[in-house]
Amino acid sequence: MSFDRIVGQEHVKTQIGAWLSTERMPHAVLVCGPEAVGKRHLAVELAKAVNCRRGSDPCDRCSSCLKIDSLSHPDFHTLLPLPSGSAKLDSAQVLTGLREATLAYLQKEEPALRNSNIAREHIRFIHREMSYAPTEARRRIAVAFDADCMHRAGANSLLKILEEPPKQAVFILVSAHPDRLLPTVLSRTQRLHLKPLTREQLTRQIMNEGVEAPRAELAARLSGGSLYRARELVEDRDGLFEERRQLVECFIEAGFNGEDGEYWPIAEEFGGRSERGRLEAFLRLCGVYLRDLFMLAEQRPDDLVNTDRSNRTAAWLEKIRPGRIESAALEVDRAFDDLSRNVDSKLILAGLWNGL
Repeated sequence: MSFDRIVGQEHVKTQIGAWLSTERMPHAVLVCGPEAVGKRHLAVELAKAVNCRRGSDPCDRCSSCLKIDSLSHPDFHTLLPLPSGSAKLDSAQVLTGLREATLAYLQKEEPALRNSNIAREHIRFIHREMSYAPTEARRRIAVAFDADCMHRAGANSLLKILEEPPKQAVFILVSAHPDRLLPTVLSRTQRLHLKPLTREQLTRQIMNEGVEAPRAELAARLSGGSLYRARELVEDRDGLFEERRQLVECFIEAGFNGEDGEYWPIAEEFGGRSERGRLEAFLRLCGVYLRDLFMLAEQRPDDLVNTDRSNRTAAWLEKIRPGRIESAALEVDRAFDDLSRNVDSKLILAGLWNGL
């Protein structure tokens, strides 16, 4: 079981190999783990492996694998959170809309959009499609991305499907927050828990893709175990990452110094609803800098992430009490929680600023 497109996660590949080799594929699988560690791509690779015409490993050459990759396989369906109003489409529009939205979704690792959910009507539609016998493959497969993004009515509809799954059907749920799923849904799934990649795995993979060792190592340190984020960092063609680092450094330093005048221009950077992804990246980087401060305070310089910013970090440490690092880190955690609950971005930043 190789799953060449999936880096690491050997424990998961071993479990999948055991299912397929013994022909004991569960009717419901939950692919879970932290954000941006490759859950959605593993789900697609698993679907390909189940129906690959050349064996139990996705070959990426047979008609089944190619059709699943392009989301054109008649026995492969997807669900994902969409803005309200999309549930009122007819059957043909639902299939087309889900296919187009899923193709775009698989190109990135951002969370589901605000005010979106998996509509109960879509779940019922997929249930009906999955009840038919496969037309080209051994199994019909449905993947529900961000499966925790559904209202109770939708969750109950999903539960009914999992309680009485159609014959020759496999349901794959993908979630970074499995605790938000109904306990009764969780109890009917077999879990595949993905872990963040190690720095060594990330550095080796990025170097294999042609990146020089120092830049690959820095990207691995800053990625939080995510290959997607590491690739984003090394592909920083427009200098957006360096710009973000400078913005975070300005924010933290001004906060420690109590320079309120520096706060307002930064707050204006995150004014719109469409800024969720940028704000999340900003907060993540704030957390990395605060972690570096803590490592320096504990006299562990070898554990720094921003190794090229160690002098700046050391200068900050001379100005503040160690207790302030912990309180600021707690504010970052609170900010992430507020972001998941769709709190206004300016209120999130204001809370973090007060913590600094």
